[in-house]
Amino acid sequence: MTKDKTIKRYATSRKIIKNVNNFINLVYYSTFSQIFKKKGVYYGWGRKRSGFKAIDLALKYGTSFVLLEDGFIRSIGLGIDGSPSFSLVEDNIGIYYDATAPSRLEEILNNYDFDSDEKLMQDTKKAIELLLRYNISKYNNSNNVSPEYFEKDDEKRVLIIAQTAGDASLEYGMLDDYTTEEMIEAAISENPNAKVYIKIHPDVLSGKKKSDTNLDFVKKKCNIIEENFNPISLLKYFDKVYTKTSQMGFEALLVGCECVCFGMPFYAGWGVTIDKSKCSRRKRKLSIEEIFAGAYLLYTRYHNPYTNKPSDIFDTIATIKKMRNLL
Repeated sequence: MTKDKTIKRYATSRKIIKNVNNFINLVYYSTFSQIFKKKGVYYGWGRKRSGFKAIDLALKYGTSFVLLEDGFIRSIGLGIDGSPSFSLVEDNIGIYYDATAPSRLEEILNNYDFDSDEKLMQDTKKAIELLLRYNISKYNNSNNVSPEYFEKDDEKRVLIIAQTAGDASLEYGMLDDYTTEEMIEAAISENPNAKVYIKIHPDVLSGKKKSDTNLDFVKKKCNIIEENFNPISLLKYFDKVYTKTSQMGFEALLVGCECVCFGMPFYAGWGVTIDKSKCSRRKRKLSIEEIFAGAYLLYTRYHNPYTNKPSDIFDTIATIKKMRNLL
């Protein structure tokens, strides 16, 4: 997104200023601001209170808003633990995980001429190859799966991806009231010759959040992966995944898994997933590489928190590879 340095940029919460100070210069919007500067751009965080406030202020003063969220390659450690961020998305239409309304990412994926942008697609192929080679995910503080973890090399495996209770992508992901328990039952019934596993979210494993599913129910139905494995490393052992709206579903596509979506995450509705829900606004058939190019390259900004300099996806991958073994 282009920046006009003459426009005042207001954050609708003080926490945002601290979280994004490497990416954007923001000042806090206060009652004093109302008196003198009404025509600024209002920044808020996704579908949280600050995001709704940014939209309300933009409507009130006839100006514009930008919603912020972590990028798809966020950090080495968990964001909830304060690990510094490598990436940020800015959206002046909606936000990528809200499938109930348009977003800038959806606009990119609906309209961008990927065929004509040879450099973008070359960068995309290079970036995907590096992500898979070095097992780079959204968070990068977990261990790779050891070859001995799975008892049989030749078994067919299906992975269910659990999420955290209260995840905004679940609220806005067009789930049509599907529950994780129903997703588990579907994974079992649709894959009678496969061993079914479920991956618990790292924030649940760390004790910081609750799961979106009843773990007592899960224990009776499938094999629980309680270890905090690196997602890319883990996905390489599976043939098929089931998810509601998790980003890990897209990482599964990158690895080569079949992906069944019970909600409408940013990568669903474009012809690369098996979709239980539908979104009429998503009008094109795209490749996995085109979706990656739109989301990870065109939609996302990168900054290196260790050098404190603007960055790109390749520097981000190289820095995470280097630093995660030192921290």
